[in-house]
Amino acid sequence: MPAVELARLERQIEGLRRGFADSARLRREVLDLLEFYASRVRPGRTAGRTAALGVPTAVLRAIETALRAEARADRHAAAMAGESLWSIPVVEARWLAIALLETQEASGLPPWVEAWAHTADDPALLERLASGPMRRLLADAPRLFWETISAYLASRQVAPATVALLSLREAASSLDDGDLPRFFEVLGGAPPTLTGEAWRAQVDALRAVARRSPAETARFLVDEISRARPGAARLARQTLEAFPPREREHLRRTLQAQA
Repeated sequence: MPAVELARLERQIEGLRRGFADSARLRREVLDLLEFYASRVRPGRTAGRTAALGVPTAVLRAIETALRAEARADRHAAAMAGESLWSIPVVEARWLAIALLETQEASGLPPWVEAWAHTADDPALLERLASGPMRRLLADAPRLFWETISAYLASRQVAPATVALLSLREAASSLDDGDLPRFFEVLGGAPPTLTGEAWRAQVDALRAVARRSPAETARFLVDEISRARPGAARLARQTLEAFPPREREHLRRTLQAQA
């Protein structure tokens, strides 16, 4: 990777801005630029069919900032550019595509996120969909956010369900108290046999909400255990340390009674 010279990077990025409305040109030039700054010291990781080039974060952020500026001026071009960049099997290109997706109307995000989730074969991209477009959906259209989370979980499809749980994890620590009943309602609709990233996201979401609302979270877990929901006891055991002593002991007694 060549040293990052700001003047040269600015010229390269200006070329991207000039070609923003031509999605085929943008695809080609973004890939060229990412490969120009790709790490030559160590190979980028590969997740599934999507490679990571090891482009420096500062370079990626500079490109993202420029593309976002163009996207705000022309949402149609941004949509075309996003689809074009997502078609590149490179993590950094897809990261930029998600940044462009965030600039679209909130009402159009759910089907787009779901479609991209199915082809996001790197966990970092699923997390980016949750922390970017889905967070934007919660801020701008909260009712649609909850409906979307419910639909993703009800689909029983791994990728959308994982994005849903990652989104709940992102939202858990900042939700209004009035949103907690809805949080537990939709979390109760999660597929019963989760694994991998989806399971970890569910555990992390419950840990986060347990720290702010331990009584309500403990009640949710006790109810899930009482209903003999598959995985509920394991979920309680893996979140015990997030609870204060009283709720922790209550959960332990519940688990012992169900053993």
